Amino acid sequence: MTGRDDSGADRKTYTLGRYPEDQKPLLGRVALSDWGQKHRVRSFGWLDGGFTSVSNASGLVVEAPIPNRFSNQFMLDAAWLVLERSTTKRLSWGFRTDFYAGSDAALLRSQNNFGPTGPRWGTEFRQAYIKLHTPILFREGIDWTAGKINIPTGVETTLSPYNQLYSRGYFWTHDGSSGTALFATAHTNPQTDIVLGTTMGYNTSFILRGRAPSYLAKLIYHPTTERKQQYLLTVYTGPKPLAAASNHVGTWQTLAELQAREVWTPRFNQAFEVGYFSDPHDPANRGHNSGSQDVFVISSYELNRIAALQTRLEWFADPHGARAAVPGSYGEATAGITLRPKPWFEFRPEIRGDFSGQHSFGAADSPIRHRNELSAGFELLLKGRIF
Repeated sequence: MTGRDDSGADRKTYTLGRYPEDQKPLLGRVALSDWGQKHRVRSFGWLDGGFTSVSNASGLVVEAPIPNRFSNQFMLDAAWLVLERSTTKRLSWGFRTDFYAGSDAALLRSQNNFGPTGPRWGTEFRQAYIKLHTPILFREGIDWTAGKINIPTGVETTLSPYNQLYSRGYFWTHDGSSGTALFATAHTNPQTDIVLGTTMGYNTSFILRGRAPSYLAKLIYHPTTERKQQYLLTVYTGPKPLAAASNHVGTWQTLAELQAREVWTPRFNQAFEVGYFSDPHDPANRGHNSGSQDVFVISSYELNRIAALQTRLEWFADPHGARAAVPGSYGEATAGITLRPKPWFEFRPEIRGDFSGQHSFGAADSPIRHRNELSAGFELLLKGRIF
């Protein structure tokens, strides 16, 4: 959550799960495992699939509870493989590559993608970057990251093992991105991290999207208290930092985001988020600013060592249609349960209701749209560490 890896140690307080890199190596104590431990290299991954049924729609769904955007069809969302080398507190270097295949890659494919081009299957290097830790200026130094990386905005991430629910909220759908970037995370003191960086635009692989780079600044404050807390303020701005609806790209876009995370008890935590996106001089809005807003809260309560309850409430407003397919206001309420009978296996059923102030929901191949949408689904997640 601090501009480092989506699987960074500081996420674990807020997800209540066991990460794939924390599993026992499948290869056991072999020469490769010993070599990896000596050189701080490891490999891990997961298989992620699920089924979603949406009311009044079958097949491809408009404003779907993605990542599974096909109703009444079981989808292989992602087969994911990670290879990484970690850094230390001394001067050190590392790297990370994330290759994945499945319907998620088809949904999120970058501008210069490779492999299949259909809506149900794609291949992609979601991340490919190098890391450098320099123990300078501050007690814990500065972390540098360069390459293709998930842009550190929003509560939810593309990487399924680090989420609470199968479906994603509107913020992730319309304001989540990856791209080619250079970030510096300065650990100024034990309570504060500052992230500064530049990107080449949304969903890029080492090419520039737009007339100029985009820029990100992030402040992370975690006070030293008995209760674990985090407060995050992010500004992400540029000519094309995030995807916009067709013909809605103005002169300069800005996303401002405020997050608060609280661990109320060892079993119960919440994350709150408020976001605002501005698109001034929008040509599809007679040159005016097209703003959109989002308010979001996700809660998790651990029942016991194998079961946890999650809920998400969200309101999203896009009155000019700069983000959503249909201009207007949207809301969603989601409830799910995570069952993990084994550290390497999770089953996540959920039910979700979507509501809008206009006719927005329905099948992509039908002209009929509805104000409300009910969906139910489940996710199967197998995760493990190779060495």
